[in-house]
Amino acid sequence: MSIAVADIVIPTRNRPELIGQAVSSVLASTEPRLRLWVMDQSDDDATERVLAPLATADRRLVHERIPPRGVSRARNRGSSLGSSPNVLFTDDDCRVDPKWASVMIRELDDSETWAAFGRVMPDWHDAPPNEWASDAAPVATKIDRDRRVFQGNRVDLGFGHGASMGFRRDRFEAIGGFDPLLGSGGELRSFPERDIGFRVLAKSGRIVYTPNAVVYHRQWRDWQQTAKVYRNYGFGAGAAATKYVRCGDLAGLYLMGEWILSQGLRQVASGVFKWRSWWKTRIGLEQLVYPWAGAAASLRYSINRATMCYEDQD
Repeated sequence: MSIAVADIVIPTRNRPELIGQAVSSVLASTEPRLRLWVMDQSDDDATERVLAPLATADRRLVHERIPPRGVSRARNRGSSLGSSPNVLFTDDDCRVDPKWASVMIRELDDSETWAAFGRVMPDWHDAPPNEWASDAAPVATKIDRDRRVFQGNRVDLGFGHGASMGFRRDRFEAIGGFDPLLGSGGELRSFPERDIGFRVLAKSGRIVYTPNAVVYHRQWRDWQQTAKVYRNYGFGAGAAATKYVRCGDLAGLYLMGEWILSQGLRQVASGVFKWRSWWKTRIGLEQLVYPWAGAAASLRYSINRATMCYEDQD
């Protein structure tokens, strides 16, 4: 196999019905010099049975079982196994465009760029046939068509989502990777992508959003599952904002207020007046509470001030 120009990491847990499509789409990339690491935190071997024939057919795929301790730890573990100059990330409920990897790599070829995020389009295939199948509260989408550069303003966190994300390896390692306590399955729940973006910008790094790197994110959740996602992000937003303040960066106070306004009050107003949806209104109301719960919970954990990450509990 030729030397890889990018290591691609997909964390997964208990989604054997989705992971095959995600892996196959990456392996079909127009850039063949890839190594794909699937970090499997599943409770059974159903995912392994799906991936075994794919790994046999394509040596670029490596599947590893690891303890179920959160998406950020899985991403950090996967990235540590490779050695290529670029590390890309997508999710197990996504499929990537064939040109996704090559576009991300091209952006990261610029040594001034620390991170790149791409467009994430909602994929409504097999969406639950209920009120959720609408645009009222799509999960993890970024559909902007204009390329943007983020630098110098650490509170401008609109660069994208973890479903379409990449870093220059040297920069990723220098900032300490993902905060192990943030992210789905972690002690402080979600918010890992915005957190690592904040830390890049706080170090004067540059992030590029490129609409040409396209990922399609399956919208499979019903309203109850969607509300849980938003609760976890609200909890993590509070934990992340508190971490910044504890490190002496008062931008955390701004981010806390901005989250409560945009994800709380504005969602309530939108749910009542635009969508007339109790579920969307409820999601907004919960965002007035969960950031404070996350802030309180985070106080029991120590912080590595050099990386601005919570200390892992191992």
